[in-house]
Amino acid sequence: MMEIRFHGRGGQGAVTAAELMARAAILDGKYAQAFPNFGPERRGAPVTAFLRVSEQPIYLREKIESPDTVVVLDPTLIDLVNVADGLKPGGMMVMNLAASGRGALAKYGDQFQVAAVDASRIAVETIGIPVTNTAILGSLIKACGITSLKTMEGPMQRRFGRLAAKNLLALQRAFEETEVPEAPAAPSPAAPAAGQEGCTYAELLQREALLVWDQLQIGCDIDLPGSTAAFHTGNWRSAGRPYIDREKCVSCGFCHVYCPDLAMNFTDDGAIEWDHRYCKGCGICAEECPKGAISMREESHEQ
Repeated sequence: MMEIRFHGRGGQGAVTAAELMARAAILDGKYAQAFPNFGPERRGAPVTAFLRVSEQPIYLREKIESPDTVVVLDPTLIDLVNVADGLKPGGMMVMNLAASGRGALAKYGDQFQVAAVDASRIAVETIGIPVTNTAILGSLIKACGITSLKTMEGPMQRRFGRLAAKNLLALQRAFEETEVPEAPAAPSPAAPAAGQEGCTYAELLQREALLVWDQLQIGCDIDLPGSTAAFHTGNWRSAGRPYIDREKCVSCGFCHVYCPDLAMNFTDDGAIEWDHRYCKGCGICAEECPKGAISMREESHEQ
């Protein structure tokens, strides 16, 4: 049996990727299961999905702690979550990573095989948006041979309909551009170095919610407030940012109310200010502004 764990951000399609691969494996006559692990996620927050594929019936139902393969849909997660947590020595890591960012792989040394592909660039060039799930599946197929590109056509058609052609092109492109390295000669167990950044998924939930379920007092009394204020989702922004026309803005607060991440807030003097740390560029504020004072523009280096 092959066990695979997907790491992505909400909105990137990690759960869909696991489901598509499971459906393709079933079409090949194998047994498969795909399921997510949800905590207090929101769009842009880290999410995890799991996939099992076997030649025999699968009776396990728990999440995958020691995967054979790890798939990373967003390179910014490498320094936020220990994506290699529990990965078997010599296991495969399939990563969305541009050539300029390959230096981030140095901390894994020769412990794992790493198949990297610039899935973000491929997704933008083929689909038009930086949603990397179908591109990364092409890389996963190249690295692990779970199924074939041909078998993926049916599940992709059913899932994406008229958009299937673009997604299949992303799948094909990533398959062709992925280089699969040789297995390490003598893999050693993963051991985080002192001060190494990243955390397990359970630790991430504890950091975000302050209290996890098994630490709550009997009766579920919560004596400390939960908060995601320290969790900056703005580093996933890729579709531009809002700009406020101060001459049109009347500080009505509509943008503050509608923003899903509270990235539009009131200052002490009653004006509206944009917070780049949380904004993911969704454009809801511009859509809902009654005065047309907010417009979405290309990101600049000024914050």
